[in-house]
Amino acid sequence: MRHLIIFCLVLITGWTSMAQVEFTATPTRDKIAINERVRVEFKMNVAGDNFTPPNFEGFQVVSGPIQSFSQQWVNGKSSMSKSYSYILKPNKTGKVTIKQAVMEFEGAEYKTVPFQITINGAVDDPKDANSQEITADTDIHLVAEVSKSNPYLNEPIKVVYKLYVANNTGVSGWNEIDSPKYPDFWSLNIDNRNAQVKNGNYLGQPYRYLELREVVLYPQKTGELVIEPLTLDINVEVPTNRRDFFGRTVFKTVSKTVSAGSRKINVKSIPTAGRPASYTGAVGDFKFKVELDKARLDAGESLNAVVKVGGTGNLKLMELPKLKVPQSLEAYEPERGNDVKTSISGMKGTISDTYVIVPQYGGKYVLPPVEFSYFDPKKETFITLNSGETLIEVNGPAPASGSNSTVNKPSGVNKNFIGNDAQFAFIKTTTDFVNKEHKYFFNSTGYWAVIGGTLLLIPLTLLVRRKQEAIASDVVGNRLKTANKLSKKYLSAAKKNLGNHDQFYISLEKSLHNYLKSKLNIQTAEMSKDRVSELLLHRGATIETSKEFIELLASCEFARYTPSSDSGMQQDFDKASRVINEIDKQLKR
Repeated sequence: MRHLIIFCLVLITGWTSMAQVEFTATPTRDKIAINERVRVEFKMNVAGDNFTPPNFEGFQVVSGPIQSFSQQWVNGKSSMSKSYSYILKPNKTGKVTIKQAVMEFEGAEYKTVPFQITINGAVDDPKDANSQEITADTDIHLVAEVSKSNPYLNEPIKVVYKLYVANNTGVSGWNEIDSPKYPDFWSLNIDNRNAQVKNGNYLGQPYRYLELREVVLYPQKTGELVIEPLTLDINVEVPTNRRDFFGRTVFKTVSKTVSAGSRKINVKSIPTAGRPASYTGAVGDFKFKVELDKARLDAGESLNAVVKVGGTGNLKLMELPKLKVPQSLEAYEPERGNDVKTSISGMKGTISDTYVIVPQYGGKYVLPPVEFSYFDPKKETFITLNSGETLIEVNGPAPASGSNSTVNKPSGVNKNFIGNDAQFAFIKTTTDFVNKEHKYFFNSTGYWAVIGGTLLLIPLTLLVRRKQEAIASDVVGNRLKTANKLSKKYLSAAKKNLGNHDQFYISLEKSLHNYLKSKLNIQTAEMSKDRVSELLLHRGATIETSKEFIELLASCEFARYTPSSDSGMQQDFDKASRVINEIDKQLKR
């Protein structure tokens, strides 16, 4: 009897223990659209082992498993919870069954109850589960802000690419997947490597944002033009349901692709009504003048006449009016001067044509007035500026009386005019006779000395010239020598700043950019990661070396927003030295 009682107690205790084990599977929703996602949580109240999820047939696992564990003590009693969560994306419509998950506890096997989820057609406003990927969808935004969607031809517009990040989300790095090429535009990337993270609002919500890129565009065609999208692959730090030992939220890195999307603008043509004959395509706000460096000079001397336009607008894309010079003045083709700076607001500065004029005779010469017309897009009107007449006074003999020179008859440039009666003015009308006994230099001792010396110089000159040509033809050797000197010079600046985080990475980034300029012959505005990688591979660098160089550039960019240890700086410096040397060896000779 006693043994029977003990057996019954043990059996009852076992049933009680088994009844206390809970192992459930719960979806966030049992009906979703094909373009939505669902979160499925497998939860147990014991420390089960050997958890095996179902195969999720009909779904794609977007994220998971995300593990969570908690334990509580209430009134001296312990309770715990352990879960495995998955984010699922449906592959087809209809009813899909989530089969059993399995786990083991104290030698026994436990299974969840299968359940169904109904998958309907796509919806316009999908609602997804709260996953890392979805958090990235809602908390990371890449926006292209265009200053004007309806500009005139050659009117500047600015495009600012902003990356908005929610306050509870972090970004540890990014890489350009697709860079816009801006066809049908004159474009220039503005250097904003020192951009700082700012606080702002996006769709009415507080966000942090960083201006990743600023571009100035001048449309070169009328009609509807498309600004290509910028697409990034971003490493996003998003919160999970897990906590660390101190109770702080554990973050997980999720790769997210974001795009600014393409933007369409409608470019208006320059009006034809009221367009002056002197208009040559200038758009903006300008000042115009014609200057002489001197208005009085002697015959045979030269002066500079400068046709100058200054202001803001398409300075590098327009033509200057021609200066008309009297035929009796000798004028040469103008030399173009360019002092233009381009910022996010557009081009600003001056351009000029400098004419060198040489008067041959004395007199007063008049340069006729020059007209310059431009279109002001703000006022939507043409404006014509006139330089007025310019007087030149020349001291010297007047042209011969029979000359056909017309002092004020204008002509184009590059005319070397001389009056008809003056064509033979250089021929002497008198001569000096020489004594027949006079000794000539020809066939003299000095004559033969000069001839002999000249003959001796010929082989010497040839030897020197061949040596110079050999040195000049050694393009590879010269390039390697220059590159080695530049790499040492550039990296030395970074080495001096080891320990100074900001200055070190600024110096290192400059050294890498300057090295690229010397090796690949590109400008800062062209240095997108894709372009650099393409050029390195084309020139013979290996994929691994090219990838390491791009990672170095990315490290310099990211380091401005994240702290780094001294050892990390030393590692980046050593890596830069090694990669530069590898590129020197690998580039095609």
